[in-house]
Amino acid sequence: MSKEINEKVRIKVRLTEEENEKLKRCAAAYGLSQAEFIRQLCKGKTPKPQPSKEFWELLNTLYSVHNGFQRCAKYEPSALENCKEIESLILELQEAG
Repeated sequence: MSKEINEKVRIKVRLTEEENEKLKRCAAAYGLSQAEFIRQLCKGKTPKPQPSKEFWELLNTLYSVHNGFQRCAKYEPSALENCKEIESLILELQEAG
């Protein structure tokens, strides 16, 4: 890439207090700086909000339950069906999160 393409340009934007607060809240919700939030929007990307603490707790609990069923599978092979269901739930959560 040429130097022109990689060179960053500073811009100044005036916002109302309300717009500024909204920008701060949105960027924080997505775990991005305000500048990165705006960059992603300019690139046509829709940032995804960061998953909540509860999301990660639920995901970790599902992993623990899954591991428990896997350990049981050597004694009760039908436990593998539960593992498949949990794996499906985990994938759905990851796509939604």
